[in-house]
Amino acid sequence: MADESGFSKGLAGVVADATSVSQVQGEVGRLIYRGISIEELAEKSTYEECVYFSLYGKLPNQNELNKFNAEMKANRVLPKTVEAVIAAAPRSAHPMSILQAAVAAMGFDENPVNLKNEEHNIHNAIKIISQLATAVARISRERRGLAAVAPNPELSHAENFLYMLNGSKPNKEEAHIFDVALILHLDHDFNASTFAARVVASTEAKLSLSISAAIGALSGPLHGGANEKVLEMADAIGAPENAKAWVANALATKAKVMGFGHRVYRTMDPRAKVLRGMLEKLVATKKEKDTYETLRIVHDSMIEELSKTSKDYIWPNVDFWSGALYRLMDIESIDFTPIFAVSRVAGWSSHIIEMWRDNRIYRPAAKYVGPADVKYVDMKNRK
Repeated sequence: MADESGFSKGLAGVVADATSVSQVQGEVGRLIYRGISIEELAEKSTYEECVYFSLYGKLPNQNELNKFNAEMKANRVLPKTVEAVIAAAPRSAHPMSILQAAVAAMGFDENPVNLKNEEHNIHNAIKIISQLATAVARISRERRGLAAVAPNPELSHAENFLYMLNGSKPNKEEAHIFDVALILHLDHDFNASTFAARVVASTEAKLSLSISAAIGALSGPLHGGANEKVLEMADAIGAPENAKAWVANALATKAKVMGFGHRVYRTMDPRAKVLRGMLEKLVATKKEKDTYETLRIVHDSMIEELSKTSKDYIWPNVDFWSGALYRLMDIESIDFTPIFAVSRVAGWSSHIIEMWRDNRIYRPAAKYVGPADVKYVDMKNRK
C-alpha cells in the first residue's frame, strides 16, 4: 500500500482512474461486467453479446445484436499488409511478438483518433476485435506449416476461431465451452495489460497501437502466460499418483505452485469455478484424463494442506484450469496467451473508449531515490 508520500511499489492500492467496465471484488471472490456477475453471463450470454455490452454499456435487443454480429463477421478478413507481416515473421518467433506486430500493422490505414466521434471509435474497435482472432489463428497455422483457413461467416466468433485454428468445425459442446472461456477472460479491471492500453491511449495514440501495447504487456510471464506454466508443472509431475507427494514437497521447500494465488482475489477466483465445471464435463468425453486428474489432486491437496495452517490461504486462479481445458481441445500451449488476447481485446477497447470520453494523459509522479547534488567530472579527471 501507499506510504505517507503516496508511494506504492507496483501501484498497489493506488486508484489511477475510474471505470464502469468491470470490477473485481477480491475479498468476496466476485467479478462483475457492468454490474452483472461473471457466473450469470457465463450461463446466459454469448461472447458477442458481452462484447456489445462492454463497448456500448447496455445489453442489446435482438435487432441490435443481429446487426452487431453481422458487423463482426464482415470484418474478419485481414488486410493484405497484416498477412504480409505475419508471413514475414520467423516461425521460431513467439506468437505474441508476431501478434503485437500484426495488430500494430492494422493501424497502417487507421485514421487519427477523434475523441468526439465515439461511434467511429466503437466501429474501429469491432474491426480490431474481429481481425485479431483471425490473426491469432493464422499465426498459429503459419508456425505449424499449415495453410491459412479463411473465416466462415456462418459461424459464431468462438466457432469460427476454432475452425480457423484447426481447419475443421468444432462440435457444439466444445464451441460453447470455448465461448464461455472467452467471456470469462474478457475483462478484469485495471490489470497490467489494460493499464498499458489506457496509458498509451491517453496520449491519443491510435486504437490499434494502444492494443498492440497491451499485447506486449500480456506477453510477460507474470501476466498472460500462467496457464502455460500450469501445464508445464502438470507434465513435470508426470502422473496423477505423483501429485500428492509433489505438493507436499513443494510446500516443504516453499516452491511456487503455478495457478495458485492472485494479486487481487483473497478467496476462490470466480472464473476458476466456472472453468472447472466445464472442464469436468469435457474431460468425461475424452480418453486423455491424466492432466486433469493431476491438477485435481494438486488442487485438493493444496487446499487440504494449507487449510491446516491458516484460514487465509491462497486459492487457485483462472489459469489453473484454463490450460487443461484448451489442451483437451487440441490447442497447443504456445497459443494459450494469444487466445487470451482474442478475448481481452474487447475489454482493452472498452476501457480506451470509456477513457476517451474525458481523456487526460497519464503522468504519475516518481519517488526519486538518487543523489541530489553530484558535480560533473571532466573526462581527463575520471578514473
